[in-house]
Amino acid sequence: MADPLTDVDLVSYVEEAKSDAIHAYNFLRETGTLSATWTFHISHRIPGHDKLLSIRFPWPWERNREPSIGIDTFSERKESILNESRLDADTVIHAHTPYLSAWSLAHKDFPIRYVAAQRHLLARTIPNHLERTRSVLDVIRERLDTHPELAPPPALLESNGGANFWGKGIVKTSELILLIEEAARFQAIAEQIGGAQEYTPGALELQWKRTGLLEKAKAFAG
Repeated sequence: MADPLTDVDLVSYVEEAKSDAIHAYNFLRETGTLSATWTFHISHRIPGHDKLLSIRFPWPWERNREPSIGIDTFSERKESILNESRLDADTVIHAHTPYLSAWSLAHKDFPIRYVAAQRHLLARTIPNHLERTRSVLDVIRERLDTHPELAPPPALLESNGGANFWGKGIVKTSELILLIEEAARFQAIAEQIGGAQEYTPGALELQWKRTGLLEKAKAFAG
């Protein structure tokens, strides 16, 4: 376990996290990955502290473009998805992206059939959070308990809304948002010519070899 950070280290850590958040937000916004509302809210667990860092970006019509920063006590946030150790995540990002939001509106799980995204992910499907009276944490824990043969999902679509994504670090989690949204976009385009098909034999193994995930992938049925 990492040594506790000093107060000075904590200030530096928050500033670096803010810089990472701005970098990720600007890239996702400039590439059209985010919807027009630019919804992008980050929660990040600070190592060595019982602290949860929150970074929220302003709405497009606000004149002040600086993100707001908040720090809460992590142990008091019992509903946070970051309490689920099986996800091995320290960051959760709520974002609205055009094509994944379309899947959430359709009340359908999103199957990943785009190799550029799949090679970085063990999970094959992004579930849809249809029972909104239940927390994200409860829904994911039930999924993990009921289907241990499936890889833990990296996100949960928010029915009739956006999605919650989680991973290690602000930048890495943002990269997943880009890849999964790109998959949803290309698969939507593929619908015009017959729909996105399942991978051909050997395709998944080749992709996971490229990212060193093949052995981990073998532990799951799908």
